[in-house]
Amino acid sequence: MVLVCAAAPAQAGDGNIVSLARLWSAARATHPALADDRVDWDRALVAALPQLRDEYDEPSLRLAIATLMAPLRDEALRIGAEAPAYVRWPADGVVLEWLPGDTALLHLHPGMRADSRPLLLPAGARQVILDLRPLREFARAPSSAMLHAVLAQLIAEPLLLPAERYRFSTGPRPNNPGRWEGMTAGFMQLEAQRLQPAPGARALPMVFIVNDTQMVPHAVLALQRTGRARIVAEEGAWRSRAGPVQTLSIGDGLRVQFASGQLAWPDGSATVLAADRTLRMDRATGPASTPVKAALALLAQPSTPLISPPASAPLYPVRHDDEPYRDMRLPEREWRMLAAIKLWATLDNYFPAKRLMSSSWDDALQRCLYKMAHVQDAREYGVILQEMASSLDDSHVGVGSRALGGNSRTHGIGVVLAAIDEGIFVANVTDPALLRSGLLKVGDDIVQIDGEYVGARLARLRAATAASNEAGRWRKAMAEMLTFLPGAGVTLQVDGSDGKRREVVLQPTPLDDALAPRHARPMIAMFDMIKGSRALILDMRGYPHGTGRAIAARLNVNDASVFAMHYQQLVTAHETSYGVQLAYPDFLYPTLAPLYRGQVVMLINEHTQSQAEHLALAVEAATPVTFIGTPSAGADGELREVVLPGKVHVWYSGAEVRHADGRQLQRVGVQPDITVAPSVAGLRAGRDEVLERAQAFLRQDQE
Repeated sequence: MVLVCAAAPAQAGDGNIVSLARLWSAARATHPALADDRVDWDRALVAALPQLRDEYDEPSLRLAIATLMAPLRDEALRIGAEAPAYVRWPADGVVLEWLPGDTALLHLHPGMRADSRPLLLPAGARQVILDLRPLREFARAPSSAMLHAVLAQLIAEPLLLPAERYRFSTGPRPNNPGRWEGMTAGFMQLEAQRLQPAPGARALPMVFIVNDTQMVPHAVLALQRTGRARIVAEEGAWRSRAGPVQTLSIGDGLRVQFASGQLAWPDGSATVLAADRTLRMDRATGPASTPVKAALALLAQPSTPLISPPASAPLYPVRHDDEPYRDMRLPEREWRMLAAIKLWATLDNYFPAKRLMSSSWDDALQRCLYKMAHVQDAREYGVILQEMASSLDDSHVGVGSRALGGNSRTHGIGVVLAAIDEGIFVANVTDPALLRSGLLKVGDDIVQIDGEYVGARLARLRAATAASNEAGRWRKAMAEMLTFLPGAGVTLQVDGSDGKRREVVLQPTPLDDALAPRHARPMIAMFDMIKGSRALILDMRGYPHGTGRAIAARLNVNDASVFAMHYQQLVTAHETSYGVQLAYPDFLYPTLAPLYRGQVVMLINEHTQSQAEHLALAVEAATPVTFIGTPSAGADGELREVVLPGKVHVWYSGAEVRHADGRQLQRVGVQPDITVAPSVAGLRAGRDEVLERAQAFLRQDQE
């Protein structure tokens, strides 16, 4: 069986590096030999890249492909399309020839114009040779129904055929495996077929003649394994093959075929084609031909069941984590190329919201590969990967490494900023000491940081900031703008509410100290305190503490069971799998406690992200809720992580979450029923205009 690979099709203008990247990605996701860590697939690409010369030099691309695929030991591998030679037999020739010893030679060559009626084998036959080699190009293999109709006359007991088994993958392991509700990688095995003997069938010795132009049928392998048939394989430029194969067209139409799966026996072992006799290319048939003579010689020998050789891949998948690359700081050129390709391949296969991106992910790869060839230092290397990841349009995306300060930029200024009327204002002071000092106040307009205008600083940071929408991009860039190395003072130019500009020098504090530890806050029995109240305002302009389901269960006057749908990528080489996603619901479970039946309002803004949006979906399903504020961040879904050379970590949304009715959430966010945002005047007056609007709404509703 030949399958079309589910990898992305080749694009016009693909250079050799991108072509090799497409092949590396497709094999990484589906090849059965990569179901565990016995093959270092990263190092295979690093070894192949130096073989490439000019971007469009096909001989060097072929050499690079051969180098890349060599560790897989794939008998199905074919690089390029060699012109095959076909068996020499007339298209309208006879189907049955008699040979000495009452041996029936059946010409079942694909491409023959044979009578469509079923072939009935004469009762006088004592042994059979079945020549399955095609006689012309593009001839279909004999249909399984036709071949099985013939074989059913030659077996006395039911014949169990091997089952097709495919590896599937769902991406890197989640950040928190204990809480992951999706599916991890594995093997999928299809139903096996059982061939029943025809009425009056007789078990006869058989030999099949096959060659390298067609896949060996499943039934032939089953007959050989049980000792009821043998195989003569005539091979030319390539080996004869069995099992599922996928084809990928890369570069300037260069076709690469490789294994897409396995054929598995009931004991779990994988089928590996092992002919009883292998011949050089002949393509002749008939009594005087070498292949038929070899078949007759095999029939003269006693037959024994075939002992299957060891499987080339494990019988079950084995989890293996990404290589940590601990010894790399600034990787060599080939490892930098690997980093770009690995990031592209991971997200190309497993990012569930790729269709929602506003730019081409393939173009992002090509830009990154070009820049990787001119990297000067470790920080520039990390920044290039950061810029590539930013094109994913996902607020969950983050990039961290030593070179980017991921382990050293641990201090910050304890304020929350807001972009209002083209200015950047202090919306909240979260550091108690800074609040007491009065150096920064809510409503202050930040003009410069360390001599750099905030507009320029934000534009620089924004270019490397991934976000689902513009509000989320500004939010993340503003948070990044306030993160610093420890021990260095920070000078701010600030315009206060009095219109005067002042200079403020601050010492950044540890980021973990900005808020009191969770255990130090008072715990309350919320629903006991609010029972009997007319309305409830939930302020979700931040991040919850895993209480969403518990809160929604007490609000569930709608008796809802499903409050969200999760969609996860499933990548396998099976022909029906292209574009397949796993979909599974998120449930609300009933509670024995009394339900809250008052009116519910939820406050949202760009800080409402991920778990906060999940809580919003749960409340939305549970009760008639009114959302007030501005749209949420539009990034829900469990975090996944890929590690790249140089110990660069990239996080992204591993699942796409939608509303219970299937509406899009990613990049859209939860939309407010009443839109209201803070103003500069409101900030400086100490007012919470969003909360005030919610209170006014509830008063109006009461009237």
